[in-house]
Amino acid sequence: MPIRSKLPAACLAAVAVLAGTPAAAHGSGLLSLDAVKFREGHREAAIERRARLARQMKGGIAVITSADRTQHELYEFYTDDTENKDFVFLTGIYDAPPPGHVLVLNPAGSTYKEVLYTDMNSEEATRLSGIRHVFPRNRFLEHMSSALTDYRNLRITQLRFKEVPSDYARGWGAGEKLLYVNYPRFENLNEPPAARLAFVDRMRAASSELVVRDAGDLLDPMRMVLDGFARKNIDQAIAITGLGLQEGMKLARPGLSTLQVMHTIDHVYRLQGATLGFITGVSLASNLNEKLKWETTAEEEAARKGDARITAGSLVHIDTGAAMNHYSADVQRTVPVDGKFTPEQRRVYQGVLDVQKAVIAAVRPGVTWQQLQQIAEAQLRKKGGWDASYTYGIGHFIGMEVHEHGDYVGPLKPGMVIAIEQGAVVDGTRVAFEDDVLVTATGHDWLTRFIPIEIDEVEALRRQPAAFQPIAVPTPRR
Repeated sequence: MPIRSKLPAACLAAVAVLAGTPAAAHGSGLLSLDAVKFREGHREAAIERRARLARQMKGGIAVITSADRTQHELYEFYTDDTENKDFVFLTGIYDAPPPGHVLVLNPAGSTYKEVLYTDMNSEEATRLSGIRHVFPRNRFLEHMSSALTDYRNLRITQLRFKEVPSDYARGWGAGEKLLYVNYPRFENLNEPPAARLAFVDRMRAASSELVVRDAGDLLDPMRMVLDGFARKNIDQAIAITGLGLQEGMKLARPGLSTLQVMHTIDHVYRLQGATLGFITGVSLASNLNEKLKWETTAEEEAARKGDARITAGSLVHIDTGAAMNHYSADVQRTVPVDGKFTPEQRRVYQGVLDVQKAVIAAVRPGVTWQQLQQIAEAQLRKKGGWDASYTYGIGHFIGMEVHEHGDYVGPLKPGMVIAIEQGAVVDGTRVAFEDDVLVTATGHDWLTRFIPIEIDEVEALRRQPAAFQPIAVPTPRR
């Protein structure tokens, strides 16, 4: 009997990955069984998400393409599959080997309202996504070519033998043809254009009636407010982040290196079945004498790849986040490597912590990012100009990107999960925090509060032994 008839869907997906299908997750060559378990329900979520997108389109056709390569021009760095998450969000299909997949939504059509173009097994594509109409990837442009013709001009033979493009033409109607495309959210015009979008220029050249819109205007609000599937995965990512981060907080001590702490944290994530939302950053946070400046992406990435020896009396800053099926946590903590804060460290730490708690307390529906920023800056300023060293923003959305796409001008809404981050450098001592917060109907839920942050909590954690300890490696006899 075939293996397909004996195993549940989740196990089949794991078997396919373990047999050699590449995983689309940063920092992992294979898909964990835990990740497979937490993908259950994505099909149902994707069906509802596509229905919501179709309702919001109010006419036209949407073409959502997956990634066929790393999108190197994005500044949302540190993950090697950023470009395809709109497609994953709407389909539940995670892997996108070249040339990738194409999802077409045709709400005004009669039969082919949802179509998937892919080179993967069509039955598997339907099982994962719930999309019944699946065609080979190379049929996409063929179908679009005929679809650009007004439906009234299609002959009877074309209507009979070109059912899919005829239905697209019916959905488009006569006159202006609205096309929604998932463009990259951030683009570097000095870099080559995304190859997956070449079809847009081909279609524009073929029809003067084509009007192209960015599907992100509709998808971003959907991704900003997390549904049940998204919450399940981000809650698991946050729980695993708590485990790994606390191990790093316990381990950091004089004589070790920042790289050893980083690898320990990341090991816990992988041990628990998660991947990395981004490269964990571990750095010294005391006796700083460099001039404060805005860091470029390249400089920040280089800092995360570096290594430094931890010395007695110092602070260590950790910026990290585990991810489950792309949904990423994002948390920062600062710890004393000797187990207790010095009086000066305690003064700065408590001062910054008071500001962090004040900002989080202000999170509720209707509040804007700018208002939260002003709270942080005003309170840091009152402490003696500490705001001068606060050179970044108060936070960001988190979701399928660690810096999730979204509207940073409008008010917060229930269901959003945001990261609140701020800090200060005072006389060479740096303290920074970042916490993940859910916006609720009446206020907020501080999701990462279980990770020690108060001074007595951090010092108590430091008294606990770390589960992972480096050992002396004996020299082998010769």
